Amino acid sequence: MSKRTNGWAVVGIGLIIVGAVIYGAAVLVAGGVALAHAGPLSWPVLIVGGPPALGFLILIAKVIVDRIDNKEDAYYSKNVDL
Repeated sequence: MSKRTNGWAVVGIGLIIVGAVIYGAAVLVAGGVALAHAGPLSWPVLIVGGPPALGFLILIAKVIVDRIDNKEDAYYSKNVDL
């Protein structure tokens, strides 16, 4: 890894996480407003959209944990210049 770009990955991932949190909060607020105004007829939307969203979050967490725990990736990041 180049010393000039040391830490850029952390900044990039951090910005992506911040954006995802803001977007997720906006979706939750908008969903809450929609549920408050539409009533019980809008609950099926949460049932249909909830599991895929949860699955997506689980897969993102898996990729991040796998990358952190992979010693081979860490070795190549530190010792191999492309």
